[in-house]
Formats: sequence, C-alpha cells, structure tokens
Amino acid sequence: MPAPLEERRPPITPQLAVRVAVLGGFAFVLFAIVFFRLWFLQVLSGDDYVTQAAQNKVRKLRIEAPRGDIVDRSGEAVLVRTRQAPVVQILPDALPESERTLAADYGALTSAAERRRLAAAARLDDLERTRKRTKQRLTKAERRERKVLAKAAAQADKVPMPPMPEDPAVADLFKRLGRVIDMSAQAIHRRVIREVAQTPYAAVTVKVDISRAAYNYLEERHEDFPGIRAETQYLREYPFGDLGAHLFGTLREISPDELGESEYKGVDQGTRIGKDGVEETYDNYLRGQPGYERQVVDAMGNPCRTCKQPGSTDPDQGRRLRLTLDFGLQKAAQAATERGVAAAAANGSQAGAFVAMNPDNGEVYALGSFPSFDANVFAKPLSQEKFDALNSESTGKPLYNRAIAGVYPTGSTFKPVTATAALESGALGLSERIFDDGEYKLGPQTFRNAKNASYGSIDISDAMKVSSDVFFYTLGERLHELEGQVLQTWAKRLGVGRRTGIDIPGEFAGLVPDADWRNKGYAKYLTCVKKNKLGVGTQAALPVCGGIERPYSTGDNVNLSVGQGDLQATPLQMAVAYSTLANGGKVVTPHLGKRVEDGNGKLIQELRFPPRKRVQIGDATRKTVLEGLRRAAMEPGGTSYEVMKDFGAGEYTIYGKTGTVERIYQPDQSWYVAYVPHETRPIVVVVTIEKGGFGAETAAPAARLILAKWFGQNEDEFRAGRSDD
Repeated sequence: MPAPLEERRPPITPQLAVRVAVLGGFAFVLFAIVFFRLWFLQVLSGDDYVTQAAQNKVRKLRIEAPRGDIVDRSGEAVLVRTRQAPVVQILPDALPESERTLAADYGALTSAAERRRLAAAARLDDLERTRKRTKQRLTKAERRERKVLAKAAAQADKVPMPPMPEDPAVADLFKRLGRVIDMSAQAIHRRVIREVAQTPYAAVTVKVDISRAAYNYLEERHEDFPGIRAETQYLREYPFGDLGAHLFGTLREISPDELGESEYKGVDQGTRIGKDGVEETYDNYLRGQPGYERQVVDAMGNPCRTCKQPGSTDPDQGRRLRLTLDFGLQKAAQAATERGVAAAAANGSQAGAFVAMNPDNGEVYALGSFPSFDANVFAKPLSQEKFDALNSESTGKPLYNRAIAGVYPTGSTFKPVTATAALESGALGLSERIFDDGEYKLGPQTFRNAKNASYGSIDISDAMKVSSDVFFYTLGERLHELEGQVLQTWAKRLGVGRRTGIDIPGEFAGLVPDADWRNKGYAKYLTCVKKNKLGVGTQAALPVCGGIERPYSTGDNVNLSVGQGDLQATPLQMAVAYSTLANGGKVVTPHLGKRVEDGNGKLIQELRFPPRKRVQIGDATRKTVLEGLRRAAMEPGGTSYEVMKDFGAGEYTIYGKTGTVERIYQPDQSWYVAYVPHETRPIVVVVTIEKGGFGAETAAPAARLILAKWFGQNEDEFRAGRSDD
C-alpha cells in the first residue's frame, strides 16, 4: 500500500495573530467589567440595595403644616387662624381627556370675555374724558353708545358652562362620587371645569367639610375612585368675617413653574401657598414645615393593615404674624365709611375707602374698602355665581380694594401739593396775595369757584382755608410756565402717581398727567387716525384710537392744580403725601407687617421698613401749608370747620382738607384728608366716598368718627357739614 501523505497545517499569519490577540483582550476587558460590576453590587453596595428594596414597600406621605395665625398689633385679636376639615379632591391628571379638553376651552373663552370687558372699559373712559374736555351734551346716538359701553365694562359676558362629555367614564365617576358626598354629578362637573380652567396643575377641591362616613368610605375604597382623594386639610378661618377681608389674601396650590424658583426652594409639589394680601407677602413665615407619614404598602400599593408601621414626623406650624392694624380702629373705620356711603345713598353711592396711618413710620392702623365681603367664602370652593356677584357693579364690586387700587382724581385734597410746588419753586411768595373775584379765564374758557364764591384778595393760607379754586388755577398756570413740569415733579416727590411700596400686592400706580404722557398719547392717536382714515376729533375715531386727541396745554396744568383732569391717585398715595408734609419730608413706606413671632407670641423677627427717600421741603413752606390746613379744619369759615369744630374739646389740633371731585355723568366724589399730631399717637386719615357729594358732607364726618375712636372720644354722631369746596 502506498505510504500516507504527511498531514500539513499552514502556519498562522501575523495579521491573524494580531486579530486574535485584540479580540481576546477585548473579551477579557468585558468579562472584567461585568465581574467588577457584580462584585460592586453584591459586596460593596449590597447592604444599600437591600435597604432600598425594603423602602420600596414604604410609601412616604406628606402631612401639610398648619399655617401661622395672623393677629392685630396688640396680639390679642386673632384675625386669621387655621382649622382642620375633611375634604375631597380630584387630581386633574387622572381626569379623562374629554373633561380636561372642555376645561381648557372654557378657560380660553372666559379669558376672551374678560379682554372684551377691559376693552369696553377703556373705550368708556376715553369717551368720558373727551366729553368732559369739550363740555358738550351727548347726542342720542352717543348716549346709546355710552349705555352699551357701560354695560359691557361692568361685567364680562357670561361663558356658558359646557355640558358633561358623553364619555361614560366621566359620568360614572361623578355620579358615584356624588352619591357619597351628597352632590350632583353636574355640580361636580361644573366645579372641575372652573377650577381646571384656572389652575390646570392644581388638585380640584370638590367639597369641604364632608361627613366622617363619606371620608372613611373613600379612604377604604380609593381603588374604586381613581384620581380622587379624601384627606384632612387645614383651612383658613376668619373670625371677624368681612373685617379687613381685602388685606389677608387666600391660598392656592403652588404651580410647577414656581417649584423651580429660589423663593420656594425645598417646597413640595401640592403645597398650598399664599395668594394676594399678607398671605402672599409673608408666605415663607406663615407656611410652616410639613411632616411625613411612612406607610407600608403591598405590591399593589395598598396599605398593609397587619404590618408594623415605621412611624411619622409631625409638621411644624408656621410662624405667627403680628400686623400693625389696630383691631378697634379697623372696625370703626369700616363702620364710619359704611355710614358715609349710606349718607349719600340718595346720590346712588355704593362704595368708599379709608386709610389710617402713622405719618412718622408708615405703620398702617386701618385700611380697607367698602363694600367688603366675608373672607370665609374663599376658604371653601366658590361658585361662579358667587364670584360674579363679588365682582359685579350692581353690588359695588366688594372684591375691589379701593384703598390701594382705586385710582381717582382727588379734588382739592391735592391743593397742598400745588401749594408746596409753587412756594418751593418761587412761583408764589409766602405772603403774596392774589385777587379772587370768583372767575379765572383761560383763553375762551372761564373757570369758577364752587358755588360761584369769590374771596377777594387772599394769600396761600387763606386760599387753603376756604379752598379757593381761582387762587390755585392761577398757580397752575404759573407753574406751567416754568421749566421742568414743576407741579408734576413735586407730586411724584411726595408720593402721588406711583406705588407706595405697601407690603401687599395689587397696588395701582395711578397717573400724574404730564406733557410727556399726553404728547406721546397724542402722537399715537394721530398715527391711528391716519392709518384708519378717520377724522381727528370725530366720534368714529374715539373707540378705535382712544381719547388723547390733543397735546398737553396750560389747561391741563390748571386742572391738575385742583386735583381734577386726568389725575389718578389712590387713597393710600394721598396718605403718604400728607405724611411727607407732616413729618418734614420723609417719604414713608406704608406697611402692615410688624413682627414675626412663635406660637406663644415670642418675638422672632422685627419687620423693618425704612423710608423710601427724603424730600427737601423748606420749613417756611411746610409751616405755611400746614397752617392753611389747620385753618380749614379749625377756624370759622374753613371748609371742614362745621364738621371738626369742638373735636376733643380743643385738646387736639386737626389739619384737614376737603375735596370734591366733579365726575362726568354722575354725582361728585367726596374726599377728606386729616393729620393730627400727637406725641405718641400721630395719625393721618384719608376717606373717600364715591358719589358722596361735597367733601364735608360724607368723607369728613367719616374721618371724624375714625379720629374719635383713635383718641378715645366717645362719639357716634355722623356730623354731615356743608362746604364751598
């Protein structure tokens, strides 16, 4: 047999050897990583993961902290406190998509209706300004237009509530829940739509103070009610109802955007924070620290009834906030303003506002608006009908805080500002006299004193005492001739036409009309008229282009000198202006917060509010202006003498000024500002009554009642007087 051939194997090439080596090294590295990771998980981190695995069966539940109380300056009157109540809430994310879509559409329609209302209010305001300037009677068509605008501006168009969607999941859920908490499915639907439309991120509180049986039923069957939770919640309670209701604010759930802000660092989702008022400003003090309950659950997330619970951490109640408010004075001021409004009921008066403040440091003793409202209505879900009533013109718009957001011409209470500007600028000498024959002519127009009075040759002190319009019209013209808009500059220096910095939100800046403001508005008006091919000064241009249809003129300064025209100021601004004159030039910062305390009233932090600035006012100017105010209140013939005479049997000196504002298409508005110096209890009081008539008729008597309460005078008589102002 032939010999077998020798078996031969080809040698490995160098290239193949390199590849094998690389692959082998790569495989080794992979196995090493896997081995190291397993070793790390089992040896180094094993105990940690065992702990975390155990924690997976423990649910951490947040326990809301009760908010701190809010008390008056004495610490004895609790104005706002906290109580516990069982509530039912629905989580928006758990709602069917059909319900969330309806809520979004409803919110869009509601916003559009409010924009239309604001536009109508702006057009109405322009119309009234134009009619006041031209002093022409309205045509029949214009009266119809004004009526339509007034109705549209008074209240936004009602947006119909959408019907419940056909989705059976929505109807079934709401019906079953309604049977438990004694509410109709439609009522629950309406509540959900309104709340989700306003705050789509927040849980909807369907009902407050549910029965214990309903609470327990929902707790035990939460798997049958997805997205619905029953819990005990802390609610705010207002023992004195409508007293100071405009100052406190309400609560709302924190938004997702706010969670990322530094102001709310560490705050959990679902936390309720302050909205408006002192609740918002001092939220970080009032909020408190939440507690936590740890609950063992099974694989389905249900509480384990037989397991040993790991315990809980109790919440810490928020700090107590002491305000500068004097409870007794707040109550008296609110009652006095109500009496002033009632005294002018024949004029159709429904509303007014008041401020009482320390002129030296800005502490607010009393501040409010009438009509007020029971603050407790906002502690529970509010119906749309109730909310509309609180914002309705027919009820006097109770939610409207006229003390800080009501902007009005101030009438003759502005004259001390004009006097200060004239004396400090040299437009008037301290002893200079002007002859008042009852008329002031400016071009083709003739201005007259109230009731066509004439006072002859008078100086600035006399003019303040009798409130001579002719005297101040003359000053307005002189100040207009100076460079730098002196009158406007001094008004702003004293605090008029700008926010005062009070420690609650919602304050309006108002307006001190000047050439820059009007001329810019006029330029926009001309551009609009040209663009829309409308005639300048025509009625057709008014609703489209607004009412600033001429540049600034001397007449604007003349009007401003007596607090009329386009001036828009709040009662609080007038309190600051008079305080600045009273204290010698210190522009105080009005404030409600006084100190932060623990639950037992022990001081934790004093709240400090330094003056915003100082204004240099000559001593002679200040003394002259104050002397005129004193004579107006305490000398026979003064505009408020009949109201203020014999106050405190002459123990106190009153510096006071009436104001009567001419309002287009409605009765005059009544104003009074008073300053009373005192070694330990100095005070500035401002009262305004819408449609209240002359200043001495309604506002001054209300101010006297406020002063009587502050100084312990036993008075209850409403001393309505007459005035030539």
